[in-house]
Amino acid sequence: MGTKWTVGRKLAAGFAVALTALLVVGAVSYRSMSQLIENAAWVAHTHEVLQELESLLSLLKDAETGQRGYLISRQKSFLEPYTVALTRYPDRFREIRKLTSDNPNQQRRLDTLEPLLVARVDVLRANIEKQDKDEKVTIDLSRGKQLMDDIRRVVQDMEAEERDLLDRRVADEAESVRIAKLVIVLGSLVAVVLVAVIGVVITRGITGPLRTVTDLSRRVAEGDLRDETLTITSSDEIAQLAGTADRMLKSLRDLTGRISSVTATLGGAAAEILASVQQQAAGTKEQAATVQEITTTMEEISQSGAQISGKAKQVAAAAEAASAASASGSRAVQEMSRGMAAIREQVEEVAENIVGVSEKTQAVGEIIATVNDIAERSNLLALNAAIEAAGAGDHGSRFSVVADEMKNLADQAKDSTVQVRTILGEIQKGINTSVMLTEEAVKRVEAGKQQADVTEQTIRQLAETTVESVRAFEQIVGAGGQQQIGFEQVAQGMRDIRQAASQTAASTTQLEAAAANLTALGRALNEAVGRYKL
Repeated sequence: MGTKWTVGRKLAAGFAVALTALLVVGAVSYRSMSQLIENAAWVAHTHEVLQELESLLSLLKDAETGQRGYLISRQKSFLEPYTVALTRYPDRFREIRKLTSDNPNQQRRLDTLEPLLVARVDVLRANIEKQDKDEKVTIDLSRGKQLMDDIRRVVQDMEAEERDLLDRRVADEAESVRIAKLVIVLGSLVAVVLVAVIGVVITRGITGPLRTVTDLSRRVAEGDLRDETLTITSSDEIAQLAGTADRMLKSLRDLTGRISSVTATLGGAAAEILASVQQQAAGTKEQAATVQEITTTMEEISQSGAQISGKAKQVAAAAEAASAASASGSRAVQEMSRGMAAIREQVEEVAENIVGVSEKTQAVGEIIATVNDIAERSNLLALNAAIEAAGAGDHGSRFSVVADEMKNLADQAKDSTVQVRTILGEIQKGINTSVMLTEEAVKRVEAGKQQADVTEQTIRQLAETTVESVRAFEQIVGAGGQQQIGFEQVAQGMRDIRQAASQTAASTTQLEAAAANLTALGRALNEAVGRYKL
């Protein structure tokens, strides 16, 4: 292989060659199998032609048998084979012609056979027709035998040619089978050998350089950093890997030398840092104790200020609650005053409505008086009509009935007006009583409104006094809150100082431990670097 080929190209080329070999073997095998299938089809075709020829002769024999049985027994049941043969033999003949359409010799023989079949069938049909007419049947055996012999000879010639074709096609089929087997076996062997050779070549081209790089990696892992250059002739990815490993070895060797020189100075610096840290730790502990005492004192002062601020807040809260209650009472009185005004307006409206109803009731009374007057006039008119009807004799009898009905209606209307006038009188009494009660309610609502105005003024004055008290307490609470905030800020500052001191002490302790660890790390690093061979 060329030195410019990468691993991917090598693998792709190997797979391409193997795939090409498989495709060639597959194409040749497919062609051989296609030929084999075609030869098998022709063999089956020849067997079908021979079978059709046998079936044609069998139908002719059945026709002769049926005719002979009918001539001897004169029973129609013996003609069944004859009838079936006459029905089926044309189909068999056409099928044979179709199957041998690709063979001119067989087509010529069929042309010769067709009139012989027709003649033989005509002889059989003529004998049966004579038998049906009760004529004396003279069987011409020589004629029938001659036709059958000619038919058999033509059929035998066709069978002989088909059998000759069958032998050749069977031989071709066997040869196709042999060639197909040979192609498949040899092609598979060639493909296997070719793939094996390509696999060995590619494997050697990859595993050899990989083994060299692996040996180098193992020596580095064992601590051997001595100079040794890798020699790989190819230029693929493995060669690039080897070059990278070689450069990595050189860089690792240089890095190890630098670490060895740095480790020598690390121990002295770590010892100096450790001494300084220990001195700082002692000073930090003393500072933390002092800050702790100051923080405790400031926390006590802050607690006292918090109690004072709490009491002031409670007093301010009570004052605010009283102010809120006064405001609520003032709003309630205002709402009550507005409600009383609304009630007075509604009562006045009710009074006006009652007066209007009274006026309408009086109007209804006047209408009832008019109806009563109409009823009296109708009654008088009915009386006059009755008198006139009595004077008219028999001719006025019907008019007398109408006059009676009018009198009855007038009486009913009069009675109804009396009842309505009574009801209207009761309604008028109720309206007068309602008017008096409404006027009394308006007076009481007005008095309640005046009392509510006085109450509202008193509550407003109380609310203003409470608000001034709340403001004074808020100023006290604000001053106490500011003082408490100052105490808390001082206490928080001392706590921050104490926390910072604690953190400084912890950091100093950690720094002391880190310095000790650094010293130990320098020794361990020196030991680790010492195991490499430079």
